[in-house]
Amino acid sequence: MLGPSAHIDTFTRDHLPPPEQWPDILLDGFDYPERLNAGVELTDRLVEKGLGDHTALIGNGRRRTYKELSDWTNRLAHALVENYGVKPGNRVLIRSANNPAMVACWLAATKVGAVVVNTMPMLRAGELAKIVDKAEITIALCDTRLMDEMTACAKDSVFLKQVIGFDGTANHDAELDRAALDKSVVFSAVNTGRDDVALLGFTSGTTGVPKATMHFHRDLLIIADAYAREILEVTPDDIFVGSPPLAFTFGLGGLAIFPLRFGAAATLLEQATPPNMIHIIETYKATISFTAPTAYRAMLKAMDEGADLSSLRVAVSAGETLPAPVFEEWTQKTGKPILDGIGATEMLHIFISNRFGDMKPASTGKPVGGYEARIVDDEMRELPRGATGRLAVRGPTGCRYMADDRQKEY
Repeated sequence: MLGPSAHIDTFTRDHLPPPEQWPDILLDGFDYPERLNAGVELTDRLVEKGLGDHTALIGNGRRRTYKELSDWTNRLAHALVENYGVKPGNRVLIRSANNPAMVACWLAATKVGAVVVNTMPMLRAGELAKIVDKAEITIALCDTRLMDEMTACAKDSVFLKQVIGFDGTANHDAELDRAALDKSVVFSAVNTGRDDVALLGFTSGTTGVPKATMHFHRDLLIIADAYAREILEVTPDDIFVGSPPLAFTFGLGGLAIFPLRFGAAATLLEQATPPNMIHIIETYKATISFTAPTAYRAMLKAMDEGADLSSLRVAVSAGETLPAPVFEEWTQKTGKPILDGIGATEMLHIFISNRFGDMKPASTGKPVGGYEARIVDDEMRELPRGATGRLAVRGPTGCRYMADDRQKEY
């Protein structure tokens, strides 16, 4: 049973799959108030806890504190509502590489009750159009360096009416930045429901046809309160670094939600090559890394050549299977854990992972607290240990496709 909603534009709630097609959602231990705004919980709430002067984001040569991030997102929220007419429930597309301005736009849109669709900067106009049409997106926020494909999409779109540029560098010199400049740093965020859709994560899967996975405000906090708290044991002293795009839910979790939930810092790289990541780790003494095994191979080679990655206390590997030789060489050379895990856009983030003190090569670990996993056959019958089959998972987050017949399979 869904709780109250603050959405004036009811599109996403209207397009949730029928209740009988939902997977079992296991919420024991994940208790949130009926009214919950994830944007507030990841910014203003940290200021209230006394972490206002603590660094939240590092990128494009600047550090930004939690107080600065709170003020910035509140100004942007005022602009979205007062200058551009964004209403709770409107879908807002964001197009950008990984930078603090993208995070600020995502948080501001979340504060005003919009449903955010983060997109990859490499998408062309035709690919963007499929997303715009499926989610009936009317407003796009775009890094001004990436406007060409976005404006081309809008030119022929039935739905997309406004493309608003923001400055992805540290200069704050674009339309949205100027609109927000003189706004108040105090904003009364929309009192969204914990069951209001906050994020649409698009995935093409194996078909090439975009599917939208629907995630609530509570889901954004659950992945931090489950995986990041239990597995990574995040504290305000941690500094995150990684390569996955924020447009992917893996990147949004690992490089925005997880650090901001616990008052830690996130370093953001628009070009997250192994050499750039190594430079960030050495410069800012990053403690938690999110990237793929290929990047860890490059880091191991760099350590042989003198790179100092000793500040890392844990490496998280995902995106592809972590080969046993990489696992063994990393743990031997650094003395620190490298944790393989499995996640999915449909589930929002990692749901099976190795743990400190309980990890081994060529293994993805055990279910994160709150999740259950089984190996089943095509008829969903559990198979004996060691048999090959399909992975079935359920937990506090779950697969909800937006208006898609494929929901029947889940």
